[in-house]
Amino acid sequence: MKLIVKRMLFCMLLVLLTGITDAGAQRVALLFAHGIYASPLQNDFKNNYKAGFGAEAGGGIGWNKTFLIATIGYTSFGQTGTNTSGNISVIPVKGGLRHYLIGRLLYLHGDLGVALVKDKVYNESLFSGDLGVGVKLAGLELQADYDGFSQRNHGGFASWIGLKAGFSFGL
Repeated sequence: MKLIVKRMLFCMLLVLLTGITDAGAQRVALLFAHGIYASPLQNDFKNNYKAGFGAEAGGGIGWNKTFLIATIGYTSFGQTGTNTSGNISVIPVKGGLRHYLIGRLLYLHGDLGVALVKDKVYNESLFSGDLGVGVKLAGLELQADYDGFSQRNHGGFASWIGLKAGFSFGL
């Protein structure tokens, strides 16, 4: 897992640095950081875990209204009384796209990647993805996402609705 994450981070950093140093008139770079509130959706996940809290950071390069984005984050979900696996932490490393619909105000985004998922029983790397909508007002960003990771041993997808708030800075 560690080697995969290191390689993905290196590739994402290389893409970002190449885009920033080769920035022309139509290209723009951005950096962002968000706090996360996550409410479990999928029944098995919802029955075993309470709401989660976390943070994410990322950056991207773009042309006009579309940006190539890379993110890394951390979210922790507390266990419910019947769960013997303990709290669960999710560390996703994802890449995706952000597309602005109205100026630089309203955007849609989607990301795919891998997440390190860890509790008392499991410590594994799993597929992770999200889809969402966001609003950017000056440097403030507000986002709502459908997020989650695949469940290798239980099947399906552990999912949640994430509400994110933070800052974004253009370079």
